[in-house]
Amino acid sequence: MSNRRNTVASSIAIAGLFIFANPANATDLADIGLENEVNACVAEVRDHADLTDAVRLRHDVVAIERRIVGYTLNISTSVYGAADADAIRAYTATCVVNGDNKPLRFTISQKS
Repeated sequence: MSNRRNTVASSIAIAGLFIFANPANATDLADIGLENEVNACVAEVRDHADLTDAVRLRHDVVAIERRIVGYTLNISTSVYGAADADAIRAYTATCVVNGDNKPLRFTISQKS
């Protein structure tokens, strides 16, 4: 499973989109300096999500909130199988993160 997880992890597409009121206002992660925080949260999602039969993952940062220490990120994750038409599973996760450290708080739930 570890080999499979590494294969899936290497093929992950992290969407660098922040969805605000208007998708035209999408911002690149590098421009605002949140790459480490997003990577830490995505790593935690990978550790908790069911990646059985996963060929590709898509992570979308859907909300960002500045905190006294770090940020709260809401991430929507879709897991795609070999057919790749529709996601076979989907998750929502909330992380309180500061840099590339393990999240201070983490919750995940599978969407129905």
